[in-house]
Amino acid sequence: MKTIGQYILGMNQEELENLAEGLGLPKFRGRQLYKWIYVKEADSYSQMTDISKDVRQLLSDNFSLRTLKLVDKEYSPASDTTKYLWELTDGRRVESVWIPDGKRKTICISSQVGCALKCEFCQTGRMGFIKDLQPGEIVEQILRIRKDQGEANSNVVFMGMGEPFLNYDNVIKAATLMTDKDGIGLANKKVTISTAGIVPRIRQFTSEGHKMRLAISLNHSNNEERRWLMPITKKYPIDELLDAAKEWAVTRKERVTIEYVLIAGVNDSQENAKELVKLTRNVPCKINVIPLNSGDEGMQPPSAEKIELFMSWISKSPWMITLRKPKGRDIQAACGMLYAKNESKQLLEKYHFTKNND
Repeated sequence: MKTIGQYILGMNQEELENLAEGLGLPKFRGRQLYKWIYVKEADSYSQMTDISKDVRQLLSDNFSLRTLKLVDKEYSPASDTTKYLWELTDGRRVESVWIPDGKRKTICISSQVGCALKCEFCQTGRMGFIKDLQPGEIVEQILRIRKDQGEANSNVVFMGMGEPFLNYDNVIKAATLMTDKDGIGLANKKVTISTAGIVPRIRQFTSEGHKMRLAISLNHSNNEERRWLMPITKKYPIDELLDAAKEWAVTRKERVTIEYVLIAGVNDSQENAKELVKLTRNVPCKINVIPLNSGDEGMQPPSAEKIELFMSWISKSPWMITLRKPKGRDIQAACGMLYAKNESKQLLEKYHFTKNND
């Protein structure tokens, strides 16, 4: 794919208006560009028919509209899940996944090439950190998959490669572009940013008042074992992490999602379940249990019987419990969800939630 000059995708409307004026064009040309890029989702300047040919040529000669190259695509007929592998202009590669589940159409996107956190169960962590993705490279994953699938997604999850809150500014800008009602127009509550626990950025996310949803990858019930499983715990222990998560939930009057990747012999004991229930009792949340998607380095998902036992043990939680249904395991993709609700009216009222606040 030809790459020319500046990457225009990832600019907001004000930046596009300034770009137009910098080229000696009327300011409204920037608004036209914004509409073509994010509303009509044009992937070439030739489609922008209300802009003169001379201006389209000027833009084409100087600004890239698309830069991701599709390297590979794998489809799971069992679950209708599709995994995409994209190549960046420097040859680095990232993944994203299309996950349909009835009316819910989710795109799981990457925010970095590689990751610095080195979680024991994560393939990306073994790559180490390579680079941050720019806002346009994040948003382009959405636009390209929508076009390939022939339909719009309803949800976005920042749960692909990388730690989103270690690329905070670019992720927030990309998420803001996705949720702009004058652009792509996804609802704020349909965009979820998942973090392994970068506490200062969680607090910044809260204080800045962003409306996207928050998910915490907890994955263990005590500091000692989590330090081994997720080394970020050495810097930000569980109590600090959950305190920041609670602050977000109470401030936003929404439940934070607590993700718990279930690994055989690592975090699936009855004691782990008791600890998890105790840890989260006063954190307004939904607990999403995710059986490990594939075995690696000796790690495996628990048996179906053990998963059922674990779910019964944590059923004492006052909050909603979620078991993620495996989807796309044959292509090592992400998963859909199977919900099992377990609500506590008393705690919901304590934090001013309604039963339907999910």
